[in-house]
Amino acid sequence: MDEKLIPEDLRKAYSTKQILEMEKKHVVPAVSHYYENPLLFIRGEGATLEDAQGKQYIDLFAGICTTITGYTHPKFVATLKWQLDRLVYTSSLYSTIPYALLAKRLAEIAPKGLTQSFIVNSGSEANESALFMARKFKNNPYVVACTHAYHGRTTLARELSSAGWRTVPEAHPPGVRFQPYGYCYRCSFGKEYPECDIQCARYLREIIRTQTNKALAAFIVEPIQGVGGIIQPPPEFFQITNEIVQEFDGLYISDEVQTGFGRTGNKWWGIQHTGVNPDIITLAKGFGSGIPIGGFLTRPEFAAEYTTTDSFATFGGNPLSCAGAIAVLDIIQESNYLQRAAENGAYLRKQLDDLKQEHKIVGDVRGQGMMQGIELVRNQETKEPASTELLQVMEICKTEGLLIGKGGIDGNAIRIQPPLELTKGQIDEAYQILDKAFTQVEKTL
Repeated sequence: MDEKLIPEDLRKAYSTKQILEMEKKHVVPAVSHYYENPLLFIRGEGATLEDAQGKQYIDLFAGICTTITGYTHPKFVATLKWQLDRLVYTSSLYSTIPYALLAKRLAEIAPKGLTQSFIVNSGSEANESALFMARKFKNNPYVVACTHAYHGRTTLARELSSAGWRTVPEAHPPGVRFQPYGYCYRCSFGKEYPECDIQCARYLREIIRTQTNKALAAFIVEPIQGVGGIIQPPPEFFQITNEIVQEFDGLYISDEVQTGFGRTGNKWWGIQHTGVNPDIITLAKGFGSGIPIGGFLTRPEFAAEYTTTDSFATFGGNPLSCAGAIAVLDIIQESNYLQRAAENGAYLRKQLDDLKQEHKIVGDVRGQGMMQGIELVRNQETKEPASTELLQVMEICKTEGLLIGKGGIDGNAIRIQPPLELTKGQIDEAYQILDKAFTQVEKTL
């Protein structure tokens, strides 16, 4: 490659200070960074990132649960370069090979019966599109989402999210209702599993009977809540809510933006661990492993009347993003990521359970595969959220070369959602760093 063809500004070397000053002057505050002294990353490989000073970090957050194949995977990079040399963009007004092939490949791995897809650019857009289709198909405005959920930041997706993102006074749009999620560590009904009889799930019937016209367009749920703090209900939660949704003639939407593409281990989709076969699944994040792409999969009968006048995405299904997504599917299959996520997830879980036994700041450990969380508390009896302490843990981890995510409505849950390229050796190193961080921070309690 002739580097002289690359814009000169991109080829220059910059310090972290220069970039942060540039951002402060020209970027809105909505673009914020982790850490008191933010990091500037310039390259990555596998599950490791490298900053401008050459320091390397194990990334347990994959950007935000996104780079599922890791950084600069050879096949992923080669595929993007190959497609760049041919066709970067044309709209879906015209047929392209990558879009058609990707739709075919998705149908081959989808839950039973979900054979048609619509490709967009993000998880927010995927959820908005799926919900519009459901409302039109059912001719019903009512949608039920779960407490602590996160479905995006476009208008409707934001209104369906209750994971602590409401920053201005705003009324819910007509038709949106909320269902208690199966958050066993902090049960909305003050009960213990399994003696609770999954009351949180059964309450859905009461919501539909008293807060709708006794019918439903859709119920949307995450198999494991990510932004909410890596919360995973028992499988019965999904089975019971599915039965109730069917009773009231609604569509069951599984938001697989964070749980999809093998992250939960052994299966392609998080919902498949529950015995529920959904009507729609929505996709993003790991779908493109860093390339912007999202979408949904559904049954042909639900999509039959979903036409161009209902939805269109200028960049949705562009050849470059679709080619990258096809490479992601290949890598997942060729590298046996589904089994690897299960095996490494079990190995990771043992380490996290050990941390819970050793540290009073650890209130709960939960999740599955390579999507696991640690809820930090100031007191294990009162379960007071250790929100400030989590920020301290993050700073110590950063100093030691470990990146972790933050979640939960109180900001006290560590999110572990790494690239599936993560190795057992890196898990061991992460354990040592977390152990050190918890030991230091507990001294302040």
